[in-house]
Amino acid sequence: MSTGPARVRRGLRLAGLAILLVVAVGVMLRLSLWQWDRAHERHSVLNYFYAVEWVLFAVLTVAGVARLVVEGRRTVAGREKPAEPAPEPHPQGVLIGPPLRPGEELEELTWVRLRRRLRLEPRP
Repeated sequence: MSTGPARVRRGLRLAGLAILLVVAVGVMLRLSLWQWDRAHERHSVLNYFYAVEWVLFAVLTVAGVARLVVEGRRTVAGREKPAEPAPEPHPQGVLIGPPLRPGEELEELTWVRLRRRLRLEPRP
């Protein structure tokens, strides 16, 4: 359980983040209104799209923060399912990509192939 000063710091941090969220959403909505007014003045479809876009940004910001809060509470409450167990380590160390036979290369461009193409490394 949190102690007094730690709890106060956490509360202040959360209040600061809430204020930041409100300010950011407010700025986005103000930009939307500004674009809407410009669209009325200029009769520009592009400005109408920008106005809708700023509202969408504000909605997605609030939805993202809400999702983070819900996931945080779920994790703290311990209701989240435990993660799958980590796979057993390979006896030869970390394997990157599919196993290849000696002399076989991957299809994508690799530094070895690039060096060979630039004739910086002799061909086998």
